[in-house]
Amino acid sequence: MTTVELLESRIAELEKHIFGLKEANGSNNVTPASPVIDSLLHVNTLVSSAVSGREKTNMAIKRLAELNGYLDPAIDTMELPIEAKLQLLLTMAPEIKQNCDMLHQMQELMPVLETDRIRDVPELSNKLNDLNLSYLKIYEDSQDLNSHINEVFSKYNEVITSISKSLITIDAAVTAAEIAAMPKKQLD
Repeated sequence: MTTVELLESRIAELEKHIFGLKEANGSNNVTPASPVIDSLLHVNTLVSSAVSGREKTNMAIKRLAELNGYLDPAIDTMELPIEAKLQLLLTMAPEIKQNCDMLHQMQELMPVLETDRIRDVPELSNKLNDLNLSYLKIYEDSQDLNSHINEVFSKYNEVITSISKSLITIDAAVTAAEIAAMPKKQLD
């Protein structure tokens, strides 16, 4: 008996135990309508026809065992020599020391982070949002007031400029009247 035939007989026995053999009269002597072997052969045929002619898929299927080996954390196939590990640690030593120093600094600063003020931040965030909204309204009001003040200053400058022009015109007229009112000297 070959290995395939032995495997088929074992699967047939499993099917008998799992599904049971039932006839119409109730005795268990009939095999199931679709044996597992036939289903497996059908699935194998479908998969083979689906991947035929697809080189990338066939290459990936051929390398499935290797890919599963890379995914298995228990298998460490890339064992580095001790010298390489030492060199790696020496290269990473400044970074490890820096991380250690930052961890110590964080542990020293933990009491500051655990104050009531920081714990109350979620509760105070609503108040902060309300304050931001009121500040925004005040800011918009101040922008409106600034634009109104700029308009007033613009009108004030126009009035001052008009008065200055009028005063210059009046000064010129007064100067001309004074010159005309001066007595004329007689020529000898």
